Amino acid sequence: MPSLRRRLLRALLLPVVITLMGGVLAHRTAIDVIGAAYDASLLNLADGVAERIRAGESRLQMDMADGGVALLRSDTVDTIFYRVRDDDGNLVAGDGDLPPPDAISVDAPPGYFDTDYHGKAIRGVRLHRMIDDRGFYVTVAETLGKRQAALERLLLGFVAAIAGLVVAVVAIVRIAIPSGLSPLANLSARLAARDGEDLSLIDPASVPLELRTLVEALNTVLGRMASAQALQRSFLQNAAHQLRTPLANLQIQVELLGTSPAADQLEHVTRATVRVTRLANQLLALARAEAGEHLMVDATPIDLAPLIDDMLDDWLIQADRKQIDLGVHRQSARVAGDGTLLRELVANLMDNALKYAPVDGWVSLHCTAHAGEVLLTVEDDGPGIALQERTRVFNRFYRTPGSAGSGVGLGLAIVQEIVRAHRGRIELETPSVGTGLRVRVSLPEAQPGLAAAERL
Repeated sequence: MPSLRRRLLRALLLPVVITLMGGVLAHRTAIDVIGAAYDASLLNLADGVAERIRAGESRLQMDMADGGVALLRSDTVDTIFYRVRDDDGNLVAGDGDLPPPDAISVDAPPGYFDTDYHGKAIRGVRLHRMIDDRGFYVTVAETLGKRQAALERLLLGFVAAIAGLVVAVVAIVRIAIPSGLSPLANLSARLAARDGEDLSLIDPASVPLELRTLVEALNTVLGRMASAQALQRSFLQNAAHQLRTPLANLQIQVELLGTSPAADQLEHVTRATVRVTRLANQLLALARAEAGEHLMVDATPIDLAPLIDDMLDDWLIQADRKQIDLGVHRQSARVAGDGTLLRELVANLMDNALKYAPVDGWVSLHCTAHAGEVLLTVEDDGPGIALQERTRVFNRFYRTPGSAGSGVGLGLAIVQEIVRAHRGRIELETPSVGTGLRVRVSLPEAQPGLAAAERL
């Protein structure tokens, strides 16, 4: 993309060219106007001469004294010439050798001509008149002094205007454009001078009005980055805090084992190890879910039915321990996404449901495709989540007051990140029985073309 300076110069070029073309057209029009004005004056002189012709007994005569002839020829700049001939070619008055000798048609309008006379360029007009059934021709010409002087003044004004335009363009290019772009350069310099940790917002009042939209967009990006940075910092602090306790317990249990550990000691170590492993796996899953939008670039169609089948045995074992009635109803449903993330999505929903469902309770999973969406629903008859808590449970490391179990509050946060990465929706509801929790997830169904591409 060309620079702003080049774009401005290109934008300036068109009006400059239009102005020059308009100036040239105006110059030519002015030349025509000046010529027409002097031609009209020349025609007036010819009409004045024609008005002085009288019919004598044998020939036409010009009724003008010597003073009148001198007045006719008087001009402060140019020399005036004239000639009057009758239809027979006889000279009535004036300069007999004034060109051109050819007569014009009797019915023709006044005709203008340009020629040389006695070494001087002249402009003349010829016309034909009648008096007492006698016809005569009048020719009046003048040198071009006034015309050339007027054209020179016009040309000087035109050149001055062009020079002024050139000066204005140069001033715009050398001064106005750099001055106009300086706020943008200053903004770039201010941003470049920041360190990587400075995500403070830019004051829109510190830039011109035209840049405020850009600054507002930058502030939006900076705000998101600051929020992400704060979230990351909080995540790392919480993760470190959550890992510190189980790791310390695991270390103590290991130190107490001795050379002949008892069965209960080994059980404590096993439970601590499982907890640390699960927490680490959840942290890794959350990090992967946060990068889900980038992973979606290489999205492939994933059928959730076999993915659910792969985890079914583990769920049955967990359900059997608590005598939970587990129902799984799934159909082939293809989602364009990342298989690992989708597996983590289903696993977290089912782990939560099996964890919070009571002994002799029930858990159900439904997976189907309908109207371009894949609908995944997980229900249980556990304690559920109060309405006022349903937005907060998606926060990382948040657990509802009085919740049982040893979780750290990452399950639904991971689920929400995965759903967002797959451009889906998640809703928390109360089942129709009035107790427990229903989690409803809607994901876009993979398009048939994408599935065909995968088979190829």
